[in-house]
Amino acid sequence: MSAMQPAPGALAGALGTLAVSAWEPARDALLGHPPVYAVRSLATLGARRAWGVRLSPRSALRWGLLARWLYGPAMGTLYAALRPRLPASVRLGGLTLGAAVALLEHVAFPLLRVTPPWRTWSLGEKALLDLQVMLFGVVTEAVLSRRTPPHDAKPRRVGVAGI
Repeated sequence: MSAMQPAPGALAGALGTLAVSAWEPARDALLGHPPVYAVRSLATLGARRAWGVRLSPRSALRWGLLARWLYGPAMGTLYAALRPRLPASVRLGGLTLGAAVALLEHVAFPLLRVTPPWRTWSLGEKALLDLQVMLFGVVTEAVLSRRTPPHDAKPRRVGVAGI
């Protein structure tokens, strides 16, 4: 029996998520505090709005990280499914994926009321969210690019000629 192989998109999204998680301490240090879209804040407000539940800071962090680690690989899987339909010139090394995720989060977070309205965010929070999702996009695309041969690549011949 062989081990189940993860889908390339899920793996790429997980590595993009790992990059975002590694970036988080630097982001918080640059801002001087966690942003309004920190995973703990999103989970705290999301649980309160959806189920009327108040999470402890520790539980909120755990639930927020769980959501991130489900969301990132899911976004990677969706992108991997759409990616073959996008010319390389449109992919822009993952910046298109990052921009799509940024648009989704800029609209969804305030709409779901898990963050304050976009206009109230600090300039730093806005810029660092954009940087964060671009990091996710670039890492996710880089992983998929390494796993997927270029379309114009021809299969290599293996073996001795003439046999």
